[in-house]
Amino acid sequence: MTKMHSRMYGWKYVWMEFADEYKASVDDPDPDSSHTEMSIVVPVAESDWSLVYTMHPSKQAGSEHTTIETCYTPADDFKFAIHPEKWTDGFSKMLGMQDIIIGHEEFDKSFIIKGNDEQRVKDLFSDAALRRLILDEPTTQLWAHVENSEKAPAAKALRGGSNRSAIMRVKGAVDDFERLKAFYNLKFRLLKSLQRIGAASN
Repeated sequence: MTKMHSRMYGWKYVWMEFADEYKASVDDPDPDSSHTEMSIVVPVAESDWSLVYTMHPSKQAGSEHTTIETCYTPADDFKFAIHPEKWTDGFSKMLGMQDIIIGHEEFDKSFIIKGNDEQRVKDLFSDAALRRLILDEPTTQLWAHVENSEKAPAAKALRGGSNRSAIMRVKGAVDDFERLKAFYNLKFRLLKSLQRIGAASN
């Protein structure tokens, strides 16, 4: 029997349904409120990874956001970051901001792509399925082993032997079960791709 996942009760209800299906642990200091931060720690099947989903409410309309974080064991110092292309980035490029062109037009037009090894960044995003999952979330910010003042790695994502983090950030309170599943698939493909290019240990 297929289970229906309704968003009519709000994002927190959907998250609890997702946590139940994916056998995640829940950290919810105020279960009766949808206006306080909540995290779920989702184990990744057949791996030592966990994904920490966190909803970040805000009193300022339109400032809510969701992060999905995981820590991994690095193989070297590879780092990258991508964020949506904005009209102001045209000026940034003129001033010398790095933007790696990976050779896939739709992806290159949609995102600013940075990294400390151009060829390996291209190799990382050679995975067509990974690119599509990212393109399906046009507000995605995604980075690994890069300083970002907006969000430090969640303490729950830190585990023994892992001192690098891969973080995904999207706008809004996600109240769609299928999107939560897509984030899981995106992060899994990203971690496997980091392994494939030799940036993460097996």
